[in-house]
Amino acid sequence: MTAGFGLEKLGLLAQRFPRITLLIIAALTIPLAFAAAKVEFSSDIREIFRSGTEDFRNLQMVEKQYPQTGEDVLLLVQAPDLFSRENLEHLRDLHLNLHFVEGVKHVTSMFSAHDAPDASGNAEAVFPMELEGVDIPGLRDTMLAHPFVSEKLLSADATTALFVVAIEPRPKIDDLRVVADDLRQVTDEALAGTDMQAELSGVAFFRLEIVGALIRDQRLLIGAGFTVSLIICLLFFRSPIYALLAGVPAGIAVLWTLGITELRGQEITVLTGVVPGLVTVLVFASSLHLMFGIKRKVVAGEGAREAVVSSVRDIGPACVLAAMTTAIALLSLTLVPHTLVSGFGLTAAIGTAVAFLATITVLPALGTLLLGRRGRKENADHTLDRIFTATSTACRRLGRAILGNPTAFLAAGLIVAIGAGILYATISPSYQYRDYLPANSQSSRVMDVVDKEFGGTEAILLHIQWPKDKPLDSAEVLTVVGDAHKTLETLPLVTRAVSLHSIETWMLEGGLKQAQVLDFLEESKSPFLERMMSVDDHSALVSGYFPAVDASELVPVLDALETDIEALRAAHPGVRFIATGIAPHSARASYDMIIELNRSLLIAIGLNILLIGLVFWSLRAGLYSMVTNVLPIAVAGAILHLTGAGLQFTCVVAFTIGFGIAVDNAIHILNYYRLMRSNGEAVKPALEETIATIGPALAVGCLVLIVGFGAQYSASFPACVCLEKS
Repeated sequence: MTAGFGLEKLGLLAQRFPRITLLIIAALTIPLAFAAAKVEFSSDIREIFRSGTEDFRNLQMVEKQYPQTGEDVLLLVQAPDLFSRENLEHLRDLHLNLHFVEGVKHVTSMFSAHDAPDASGNAEAVFPMELEGVDIPGLRDTMLAHPFVSEKLLSADATTALFVVAIEPRPKIDDLRVVADDLRQVTDEALAGTDMQAELSGVAFFRLEIVGALIRDQRLLIGAGFTVSLIICLLFFRSPIYALLAGVPAGIAVLWTLGITELRGQEITVLTGVVPGLVTVLVFASSLHLMFGIKRKVVAGEGAREAVVSSVRDIGPACVLAAMTTAIALLSLTLVPHTLVSGFGLTAAIGTAVAFLATITVLPALGTLLLGRRGRKENADHTLDRIFTATSTACRRLGRAILGNPTAFLAAGLIVAIGAGILYATISPSYQYRDYLPANSQSSRVMDVVDKEFGGTEAILLHIQWPKDKPLDSAEVLTVVGDAHKTLETLPLVTRAVSLHSIETWMLEGGLKQAQVLDFLEESKSPFLERMMSVDDHSALVSGYFPAVDASELVPVLDALETDIEALRAAHPGVRFIATGIAPHSARASYDMIIELNRSLLIAIGLNILLIGLVFWSLRAGLYSMVTNVLPIAVAGAILHLTGAGLQFTCVVAFTIGFGIAVDNAIHILNYYRLMRSNGEAVKPALEETIATIGPALAVGCLVLIVGFGAQYSASFPACVCLEKS
């Protein structure tokens, strides 16, 4: 049994029956390409930390009881002076016209403001129906003094107004596009001819931007990585045939991977969006080793068919084992109990298997047909001879320099690996869910303005659940909500809290009695009530708003809140209190995810070392490979530590990918070294010949990987850039 467990014989079979092989490949590619064209994109940021944990179930429960939570569209309008009579009239028309957009439930703005109800329950609108003759400066002062308008819907300098547009929760992406287009059209028409500027944001618009960016990035990552890698192959081999030998399998592998993704019922996410690019560079890397092997044999005088057979026999086993070790590293991600990461691990592992299958079948079949037509032309290509001779000579010299003092190089590598590993182990986690918005996102810019002018867009949701037999029309309900409200608003980071207590305080100041508060809200059919209380579910919700912060700042605040919640539970027996929300849940989950990812990475390292040791029947081979494979990960982590960048979970995913690719290189070296030793070479000459022979393929393969992944710096997602940069 070979190091490839005999799977490299697929390449020999393809070489023997090239036309039949290519017909079978074409028959498989057509339906998979059709499926690939139908693949959809995931846009819900909640999916990033979907899991079976109690924390995620609590988030789902609260969002089910309060479906409008986090679903609002935020319309931001700015001008040097919003309170000119003309601007106010346009803004009032905008407020009214937004209600007529299909899919909009209600709109809240400063034009929704009312005076506090008096003792008889009368609550007059603050804005008059007609602005003619109205004291505009006085109206401005009134708005800036209103507790539900000032620095909530109108900035302190009255230059920024916020319209909160409630839409149907979680519409389909196509329906959401229609609503978004209608909102933009209504806004543009209402503000036409004024100096006011409007921008839209909110979780709903996050979805639109994420899907749009995923589609753009798919085209960029596949197109740029594919094109640049082809150019490198073309320049180095000086032959379009060799470029085709790498390019055709890569294109087929991408189509198969996307088609299988669609057939599995999976969507493209912010992580799996990089899988086609990963598959492309993996195919090019494996193809390079096979093409270098073919080229060496042809230049040495062998015929094309014999050269293909020799290359598959000598290098095919290493390609098999390299694909297996990369797949193991990626499959280790499926151990992480979060759908986004585990789904990425499985999809990427399938992509790795597809990349190997496409390479080991398509390349030998095409090589046999295309190179066979060139006859002996390759032997006369002295330019190529010089290129191969120069690269091999450079690698041989490097090998001799290393083998001249191996102890020093090994000691230096160990010192760097240990030092960098210590820095990696002490790096602090970092995460904000807004990191998954496209770069230069309009939605993100709007959220930044809202954070600055209105105290924040993120929210800690303190959910209060009463027993089903507890009546909700008692004063005790308001007391419990009041205690929870005070607990939340005193937290660090929280700039304001909103709950029934806010409305109660405002109403009592207007002259209403406490006993009338709940009845008044129920009779008024106020849309605010459904955001703060669910009669059917016997629950209430307190929302504490704060500006976007990193998880490292938010988690200590959440820990302090848990202590305060224990005090609430003790003061109100039988009442259940839960703190949740997208930002709190993702902050905690990111910490847990990084721990799980590091654990899965260690498992992948251990399994691959064991596999290498078993395949080569040498425990030393497995241990030797450990240093070279762990070193890049440790150094990358140390750089993140030294530059002050936090450790995002996408970086650990990238380290897992990097480890898998590093193992591939080690396997090709070990495989060729064993081949040299089996031919009777001594240790040192065998190592020199291995470095001289495999070194050029590794160098060009590394260049392809760098350029292919480097193209992803142009990606819209900061997360993708982090993934590839790491």
